[in-house]
Amino acid sequence: MKIRKAVIFAAGMGTRFFPITKTIQKEMLPILDKPIIDYIVDDCIEAGIEEVIIVVNDKNNQIESFYSEDQYIYRYLERMKKLDKYSKISKLHSKMTFKFVRQNETDSYGTAVPLKLAREYLQGEEAFLALTGDDFFLNESGNSEIKLMIENFEKNNADGLITCIQVPMERVSQYGIAEFKEENGVKLLTNQIEKPEPSQVNSNFVTLSKSIFNPKIFDYLDKVEPDSKTGELYLTTAFTQLAQNGKVIIYEPKGKYIDTGNVNSWLIANILLARQNPEIWEKLSDFVNTVF
Repeated sequence: MKIRKAVIFAAGMGTRFFPITKTIQKEMLPILDKPIIDYIVDDCIEAGIEEVIIVVNDKNNQIESFYSEDQYIYRYLERMKKLDKYSKISKLHSKMTFKFVRQNETDSYGTAVPLKLAREYLQGEEAFLALTGDDFFLNESGNSEIKLMIENFEKNNADGLITCIQVPMERVSQYGIAEFKEENGVKLLTNQIEKPEPSQVNSNFVTLSKSIFNPKIFDYLDKVEPDSKTGELYLTTAFTQLAQNGKVIIYEPKGKYIDTGNVNSWLIANILLARQNPEIWEKLSDFVNTVF
């Protein structure tokens, strides 16, 4: 099996980052000198993914612009005799194949929608990645976390793979929790419960938005009904039903989960990435030690 494609969900409004995300798409917020989404794209490349389908909303064009060739900037740098700077952006558009899908304002909303919209680009694929564009894994060993996900999926001949991390039991009511059974050392998803009380579950595995599915997932996506409280269509509903009729494995990441969904976690992400750059970290450490 060769997994060639990834769908990245990037159509949200980033309300937890208002007011900056009124004009800047949350996936384009910087971690050091790169937008968040580019760390995910680079991990896809490291894992051998050939094409990324990015689902964006109909308000923003920033991601598409970022992954497009820009002759205006080239001409500007040429005039200013700074063409050496162009090397930092010259290959962004060609680092892999990009497709963009629009999630319109009138479309349904929820985590199931981007995958449904990208379906036409996934015809004939044996399996594909489904990723959100505002979180990623920092693997200090240098290994690609997405590559490790793919290896686990293929080794277990699964219909789906979901990524989970553990939290203290007293915090499970804040998250979607995956229940599972274990067979031959492999955790198999049995149910997904949204924000349960600790007494309601025997698991502390939080479901993250990094997944792999084969085309069977679309049979269940087509049947997902809007949530009674929010009206949204949830991917969790589909893959829970897939798990009850097929094989969905739970993958525990080796790297550190980097959530950039709010200001605090975004700041932490910048600090963690800064630590990997000796030049930046030395200057940052000197500043912190001097001021504080």
